[in-house]
Order: sequence, then C-alpha cells, then structure tokens
Amino acid sequence: MEYDIQMLLDKRKACLSDMASHFKQFFEDANYLQKQQRKIKKHVIKRHRDLDEVLRGAGFYLIATDCPTGGTNPCTLMVGDGLPVVYRGHSSNVRERVESHLFCDQYRSKDSGRRFKVCMKLNGGNINIDNSALNDKQWVVVTHSMSGSTSLLREAAEMGCRSGRAGRRCSPACCELEDE
Repeated sequence: MEYDIQMLLDKRKACLSDMASHFKQFFEDANYLQKQQRKIKKHVIKRHRDLDEVLRGAGFYLIATDCPTGGTNPCTLMVGDGLPVVYRGHSSNVRERVESHLFCDQYRSKDSGRRFKVCMKLNGGNINIDNSALNDKQWVVVTHSMSGSTSLLREAAEMGCRSGRAGRRCSPACCELEDE
C-alpha cells in the first residue's frame, strides 16, 4: 500500500478548517479590554525580566504596542488600554518565542538548545525594546494557555483568529512581522 501525500494534505487542511471554526467563535467573542479569563493573561513588558511572568508552555499570543509600525495596521483588535495588536502567533514555549520577538539580541546571545531563526521585525530591523528608542513605547503581550496542545491545534487557533470578523481584526503581518 502507498500513501497519498495530496490526500493527507487535504485531510490536514480539512481538520485545520474544522478546528479553526471553533477558535473563530472564541475570537469573535473575545474582549481583551475586560477582566482577564483564567487561561488568558495580559503582561506589560518593559524589561527583559518582565518575561519571567509570561507563559513558558504551549500557547497562542498577541503582541500589542503603541509603537508606530511604519504603515497602516489592518488589525483593529485592541488589548490593554486600547493598544493595537501588531502580531499574533503560537509556540510550544510562548515565553521563549516572545523573547525572540521583543528582545532579539538577548535571545540570540544565549544557547537555549532551540533557535528561532525568523524573528519579528519592525521597519526592517530586529526588535530590542530594552535598549533602543522602543523602550519608551508600551508593549503588551496577551497569552492564551494551550497546555497539552499540538502545533496543529495552535495553528488552528491562529487560523481562527484571522478568519471572519476576527480576521479583519488581526492580520497575520501587520508591520513586516514573521513567525516561526
């Protein structure tokens, strides 16, 4: 018996689409301006040590800032005190992934055993909010704990966030940003 790659890819796509519809409804109803839920946490990030409070496990995350992105941000999703979301993503280790985005040089200087090669960029450069003109801006990270999830499930959450009304609220690349 042989396996059919295209058939398997089609099954994966159908599975993702089905799971994304669940997350789509979740994100349609999400209100990040109200009190936090148990599995959703909001973190104000000013210094590297603020990452100590960010989810270390598997999850989905949103990054919001008042930093100008150098273009029109199609995302209308707001968190905190009305800060626009500029990025969303998922990882098996949210803290490490957020570190790679917001403290790129510190992340790249340590040997964690795993290395994200593609990190969030702003106006063509790496982001280091603790030692640049970016440290006077507000940075908020919202984490959604997804303990026990697989990358397929987290990918479905990301798809759900960008589909329908939520999709118009949160574009995958609001300011020349890339994910893992």
